[in-house]
Amino acid sequence: MSNATPEPLLGEEDIRAIVRLLGEVIAMRGDINACRRRLMEGLCQIVGADSWVWCMADIEPGRRLGHTGILHGGFDDERFSSFLQALNHPCQSDATRKIASELEEHKSHITRSLHQMEDPRYPVLKSDAGPFWEKADVGTVMVSLRPIESGGATGIGIYRRKNRPDFDSREVRIAHILLTEVPWLHYEKFPEKKVIGSLYPRLRTVLNLLCDGWDRKKTAAHLGISLQTVNGYVKEIFRHFEVHSQAELIARFGKGDGGDR
Repeated sequence: MSNATPEPLLGEEDIRAIVRLLGEVIAMRGDINACRRRLMEGLCQIVGADSWVWCMADIEPGRRLGHTGILHGGFDDERFSSFLQALNHPCQSDATRKIASELEEHKSHITRSLHQMEDPRYPVLKSDAGPFWEKADVGTVMVSLRPIESGGATGIGIYRRKNRPDFDSREVRIAHILLTEVPWLHYEKFPEKKVIGSLYPRLRTVLNLLCDGWDRKKTAAHLGISLQTVNGYVKEIFRHFEVHSQAELIARFGKGDGGDR
């Protein structure tokens, strides 16, 4: 957390909710993605969020931003497709440069609301990616990043729909406590060839949909492109990550460090 302002004190009900949720998640130990989902569903209830994502983020100062291995909740297919197109839009590299630099500086887990992470010169939701954020019905975001040993970070985004207020300091504090108390849920290493950010934005979007289990026809329909074009993208993605099937791609990015411990 930032040292610029005092950390907010949490009330008794907040502390009880945090302890109760952590207890549930720790007792679940088994399927790591099920644990992540339960944690995020509970966190969204506590802070009043509408949707969330949990992923590996190739996020470094001066480089393109790339995400993959995305788990998510609260999005239907149409909103999730638009969300990915917003997230992977070229202008988002500038919009996330401030928080990427902060992660590099602190080299520790950080959690920020939209107004804390945003550079006024590069508004996240009002940039050229704005129409996609609009279609995804995203009005504000809280981001939590935990460094990964081999570079990049576990990336967690928590979202509210349009016309809802930004997350306040209390809500940021709650999210930070919950997400730092479960280190075993975070990715530890990127798979080999972690250069997600070197892929063109449309390839990154298709990569995310493949990792989410979408087939090629559904991907083509939601992105408004031909099946032949999707097949070409898939071929390029498979070659880039040296895999031969969607199942192999999902296995590589679903765990990152083999984190089914």
